[in-house]
Amino acid sequence: MSKASKTTVNLDTAARLDVICRKGDTFTLALDFGKEMPTSGWAMDVRETDTSATAIIEDTSFSYTVTNGTKTNSKVTVQAAATVMAAINSGLFVYDLQNTDNSTVKTYLFGTFKVNEDVTLV
Repeated sequence: MSKASKTTVNLDTAARLDVICRKGDTFTLALDFGKEMPTSGWAMDVRETDTSATAIIEDTSFSYTVTNGTKTNSKVTVQAAATVMAAINSGLFVYDLQNTDNSTVKTYLFGTFKVNEDVTLV
């Protein structure tokens, strides 16, 4: 009698990247994925938990800039204004960064999103 072998296919290729930032500071996250990246269709939400219905920071509060150089040095920069960051409470949250290119949706990053309290708020 032969044993059935267990085979697994993992389609979750998202990488974990935990982010720590400061309340009231301009948020800038510059990423180099080492390959050519889509120039539009980016989305990032920050939520209390991965099952929260509403976002702490909505996708529309972020701006996304993609600088495509060669296929090995495209950069994706995610930014939020200091006023956006000043409006949220400090704490530990979760986020993910996704892209929709045509009809294909891909999550590139996920992790915790920690906001440290700030003393001076402008």
